[in-house]
Amino acid sequence: MKRALRLLIPGLIVLTAASAVPRAVSPDIVISQVYGGGGNAGATYTNDFVELYNRGTAPVDVTGWTLQYASSTGASWQTTALAGSIAPGRYFLVQELAGVGGTTGLPTPDAIGVIPMSGTAGKIALVRSSVALTGACPAGAGVADFVGYGAANCSEMPAEGVRPCPSRRDPLGRLAATFERRGMSRTST
Repeated sequence: MKRALRLLIPGLIVLTAASAVPRAVSPDIVISQVYGGGGNAGATYTNDFVELYNRGTAPVDVTGWTLQYASSTGASWQTTALAGSIAPGRYFLVQELAGVGGTTGLPTPDAIGVIPMSGTAGKIALVRSSVALTGACPAGAGVADFVGYGAANCSEMPAEGVRPCPSRRDPLGRLAATFERRGMSRTST
């Protein structure tokens, strides 16, 4: 929508172990970065955040969609409402809860929520409705994208796959090859 956070993700990876595998195959909007360490001791950023990316060829209106979070083994989902459109090749920053640590504030977000995300393990779902998900490993047509990180009991990645490991300084990113490290620079959309 307005801007994109561009970061180079370190090459750390860990093997994943998922009990069930939701398959959210979105042709357009995907979760590109997850940062749950916001405000923790030693954190770079003051807020948790999730960044969305439109990999499609047309603008997508996300009004009425939600970004949802559950703990690594949880079945109760917290929601943040989304509104606006994301142009092709552009990003959408969703700011979540701030902590007391961190040194750098986020750029102006496109949406603001109050979800306290874990910095080590959790599950994030991008959902095409405002209805909170149920269950530890939800799936279905309404789930546009899904990311389990750390020791999450559910992930979109197959059990034998690998994925980046989040840290307090850098977010977990699945589109790492598309990001450049420029501090907190963002581009207008």
